[in-house]
Amino acid sequence: MARTAGRPPRSESEILEFQSKIGKHALEIYRAEGFGAVSMRRLANEVGCAPMTIYAHFEGKTDILRYLWADVLAEMSNEIETTLNSVVGARERLQSAAQTFLAYWIDHPDHFRLVFMSNDVTRADVGKFVMDEDTLAHFRVFSGLIREVHPEGHDVKVSSDTLISGLIGIALCMNTVADYPWANATSMTNQLLSSITA
Repeated sequence: MARTAGRPPRSESEILEFQSKIGKHALEIYRAEGFGAVSMRRLANEVGCAPMTIYAHFEGKTDILRYLWADVLAEMSNEIETTLNSVVGARERLQSAAQTFLAYWIDHPDHFRLVFMSNDVTRADVGKFVMDEDTLAHFRVFSGLIREVHPEGHDVKVSSDTLISGLIGIALCMNTVADYPWANATSMTNQLLSSITA
């Protein structure tokens, strides 16, 4: 029996590990020089493979950006979930999730810029990512928590959208206008929550 030439196919775990390696290098380039500096050829050089190998794992640069967005949002969600495991009481859980969400973006300004301020991205690219069920799940946690506080007779969508956009706005101000003496982030979050849960 003749042996087939070439490398044996990669396992699912090897594929995920290689994608993670590509993502790690893309994030390093982004942090140092911005996303405009990320290219398939440069990533191939950094990872030590042919550019076509990168294309075997990602459709293109935008696909890598979506991968990085998903990775960052998963990390943020994990922090919220970890916090919620130690909190009881509906209002306390909502407050804890909101504070953790905001703290994540303030503590990781490069992640904030990557997710909310990336250049060279079309509305269609953003829309495709935002409407993905996995992406939506990261934000639906707030709908569930608001529903715990107000089980009936409350517009959960308006409240959760207001909370999320308010928290992103606070993070935007703190990350981009750092010289201004903003009020304490915890106090601003509590003010936002009190208006939403009143």
